[in-house]
Amino acid sequence: MKITVCKDYAHLSKVMAQKVAELIRQKPNLVFCLPAGNSPIGMFKELVKMYEEGKVDFSRLRTFDMDEYVGCGPEDPHSFVYFFHHHFFDHVNINMDNVRYPDALADDLDAMCKKYAQDIVDAGGLDIAITGIGDDGHIAFNEPGEYLLPRTHVVKMDEMTRKQNASAFEDRKEGVPRYAITTGMEEHMKAKHYFVVCSGAHKAPLLKRLFESEKLDPQFPVSWLRMHPNVEFVIDEEAAKEIPKDVLEYFSK
Repeated sequence: MKITVCKDYAHLSKVMAQKVAELIRQKPNLVFCLPAGNSPIGMFKELVKMYEEGKVDFSRLRTFDMDEYVGCGPEDPHSFVYFFHHHFFDHVNINMDNVRYPDALADDLDAMCKKYAQDIVDAGGLDIAITGIGDDGHIAFNEPGEYLLPRTHVVKMDEMTRKQNASAFEDRKEGVPRYAITTGMEEHMKAKHYFVVCSGAHKAPLLKRLFESEKLDPQFPVSWLRMHPNVEFVIDEEAAKEIPKDVLEYFSK
């Protein structure tokens, strides 16, 4: 485990983009598990800029979306597929034949999830996965519960998560979907390079809880990343301010 502390969100976004670009240079056809939400927007902006400057080539990149809202198809502005087109795909030279995402409109969601999980295996597993941390400690949509599931599955979203995402669905009559599709914990744990991005003072209590306790708690899914063999937390100074100093020093070496 490693902690990298950046000055602010802008600096964090540049650092994260540089890390992704370097891994792509090392393996142009790597498998990237794409994160949605507010945390990675700056990173995608920096990656697009690097592409425009000729510093990175996405033509052989393979991608899997980390999660999706059930009932939101690719043309739905609330979907993560739409998000990735808006912030990334439409601005770089990615080959759309290499893009995979959960079919949130499938008649048989369980069968679709099983196939999606197998597609990840057939691709050789995930080379890079990046996530933020939800307000309830979830990663992707692996929500707090009595247990965590290993592979891609349908999940009922925690009410805290739905509240956290409510602003993005103000124009949707049905509000925030109650169910989502998410990659599972085994898929995350097997990712060769795993990054957690956190910015802002509101994330500080989550990181404090994570680093003050060594418990692997299914009620706090991000805690399971303590077992990941190659995880790096890329956070800004505001998010880091409640992490004990001795912990920061130990994991920043």
